[in-house]
Amino acid sequence: MKSRELFTIHDLIASNYTITKLASGSYLHRFTPATTSTVYEFEANATPVVVAGERYNIGFTVDSKGRNIIDLSALSLTSQVNPMLSFLAAQQIAKGNFAAEKAKNDQRVTHSAKDGYYWGKKYAWRMFGTVIAKEAFFQYLEEIGHPSVPCLTRDPDLPYSNDQSTAYKEAGLEEAMRNLIVSATKASSAYFKSPLYSKKFTIKGINAITDKK
Repeated sequence: MKSRELFTIHDLIASNYTITKLASGSYLHRFTPATTSTVYEFEANATPVVVAGERYNIGFTVDSKGRNIIDLSALSLTSQVNPMLSFLAAQQIAKGNFAAEKAKNDQRVTHSAKDGYYWGKKYAWRMFGTVIAKEAFFQYLEEIGHPSVPCLTRDPDLPYSNDQSTAYKEAGLEEAMRNLIVSATKASSAYFKSPLYSKKFTIKGINAITDKK
């Protein structure tokens, strides 16, 4: 999917915004961050899209000529929640933590599944679901019937502790979350809804993404 190719920048202050008419009849919009000379651009109609001095979260691709092309579906004010940008940011954070989280999962979670890699509940959410609340993540996976198995989780600080829990198959987890986010629409000022999930849920802004809750 196209969104997999996006680079993201968070809390960019737009500066030097220009709109130039092209021979094709469309308009080239260009701006730079307030602190660098890097140019970001996109084609649209003549209506201004960016306000100089405002803070934005942006998603962009780099074309064959080295130009940074903004994806308008991934351009939003930092004061607004852009579901896809939040999802991409959460995935970037998770990928940076992959080795550490996998080591914990391998050490602390045991199960009998042989058909692929499985993540314990805590680690599945940390790696794939932090863009939404933890309980919403688990309930959504249950509703869509994502493959799971019973497991035991062990606390390394308590050698004899074995808690019964659930582990989720890695294959399909990212796609399941992507489908939820892509299908999400505003239900109110604070909540989203999706035909894939029976309950309203929140999508975290980029600055609110954490693996603590």
